[in-house]
Amino acid sequence: MADAELPRLSSAELVARFGADEAALRRYRMLVALLREGRPAGEVARTFGVSRESLRRLRRAFQHGGLAALQSRKRGGGHVARGSPLAVAIRQELSADPGVPAARLWRRVQDRLHEQGLTAPRSTFYRLLAQLRAEAPGPIDGRVSVGLLREALGDLAEDPPLALGRSELAALLLPNDRDPLRRGHRLQDALRAAIGRLRPAEAGPVLDDPRWRHYLIIAGEYEIGEERAALQAALALSTSTYSRAKREALERLIALLPSVLDELPPAEPPAALIAPPPTPAIFDREPELEQYMARLRRDGLALIWGPAGVGKLDLAAMLADRLRDRGQKVVWHTCRPPDAEANAGLRLLATLAAALALDGRRDLWDLLAAPDSAALAHRLELLAAALAGRHWTVIIMHMHWLGGDEAARVLDVLTAAQERRDIRLVLVGRRLPEWAAPERWPPLPFPSDAPARRAFLAALAGQHLVPWSPTTLQIDLIRERVIDLVAAIPAESIEALSAVQIGQILAALRPLEALAAELRASIPRPQPAAENDARSAV
Repeated sequence: MADAELPRLSSAELVARFGADEAALRRYRMLVALLREGRPAGEVARTFGVSRESLRRLRRAFQHGGLAALQSRKRGGGHVARGSPLAVAIRQELSADPGVPAARLWRRVQDRLHEQGLTAPRSTFYRLLAQLRAEAPGPIDGRVSVGLLREALGDLAEDPPLALGRSELAALLLPNDRDPLRRGHRLQDALRAAIGRLRPAEAGPVLDDPRWRHYLIIAGEYEIGEERAALQAALALSTSTYSRAKREALERLIALLPSVLDELPPAEPPAALIAPPPTPAIFDREPELEQYMARLRRDGLALIWGPAGVGKLDLAAMLADRLRDRGQKVVWHTCRPPDAEANAGLRLLATLAAALALDGRRDLWDLLAAPDSAALAHRLELLAAALAGRHWTVIIMHMHWLGGDEAARVLDVLTAAQERRDIRLVLVGRRLPEWAAPERWPPLPFPSDAPARRAFLAALAGQHLVPWSPTTLQIDLIRERVIDLVAAIPAESIEALSAVQIGQILAALRPLEALAAELRASIPRPQPAAENDARSAV
């Protein structure tokens, strides 16, 4: 019988015909690969994870019933609905032993039915088993299906396991952990431990004892990366037997995962959480870096501030790199904009807790990971005690975004630890903290402004004879720029200027003449001698 022609349907037409029937959409894609693209049946079966027999049945159903035969049938009135002895026996056995292999479960169900003088087809048993396991509520918050597990196992070998941490399985199993990298590492450890438990403790030769199948199939496909066809040939299994064994193994993993997760030790924080960013490829602020390093050695504090674009991030990254080259521990935290940060203080606290956990002190980290964590005052007490004698350098980037009461209280603990010389503190932002003295911490100038850089370095080094202020820095800049202006027109070249050029230069200097006149007028005049004598007499 010739194959019926499979119509080509657009996405909109598929939705209109099949709606949310994912199984029907999958059957249509299998037929497209088989009939329209002409791919071999074995390749299609491997791609979609089905047996050749399933493909043959699908093809015959389409030949006789067209596209309507692809739609899923609504269940009702069958074994489950009427509570048949077969369905009852399967439910009871699954309740007693959720992770039991299907072959062993089939023998137990047969024994139950024989006691009642009943029999059941093996194919009906497997159909009901798949249905009941999919519908049974698991011991976790949500429903873990074979499909979700299979999708997650596909990302098991990724390093770092970010895709695994963002998977639906991770969201179901680890709902309290919102960090995708940390969640991915934990789920990766749990999956590998669960796969290890599939390995039989006592079994015969690999090819002779079926108890090896579950472990060899899952470990082979998802840990070693073997192709299904190669594993199937090595185990000398038919396509249907391999598919059945693989599904049984996946169902056992679903039953094992909750207990394996509970038994895992607490998760370690990722080291990337506190790592500084890469250093810039080109860096020409060595004098500024040396000045900040000197202030950090002397005072235990460095305040790098200024407008956007002056190079604060590059300077802080180089500072962190220089400190780490000298064997010092650096803890880096980057604040986020207010619209992207729900609780800036809690996130800063989590960074510090991660640094402490990586250094061997986990109490604050474990406390923050608990669903009902303690009050902020208790967390801050733990933080203050743990920072004693650490001698770290804590760098907080984008300080102008660190807002809120909790953030202020965490920062108070850090500044107190810095004043005790337990840690050194580097704050980087667009504004100077209110408690800092502006005469001691001038703003970072733009790298292209050479006069401003010279004045900045002098101010940061404390070389001014009078207390520094923003006005003092402006006077330094004016002095430097006047020197540059005079040097631009040497006296010996004035004779070579034409009358027009001289007029243009004088016109350009006219605003300076007006400013000079205004400054002269503002100078206090000395009092006459007679007036001074009269005031002295009074």
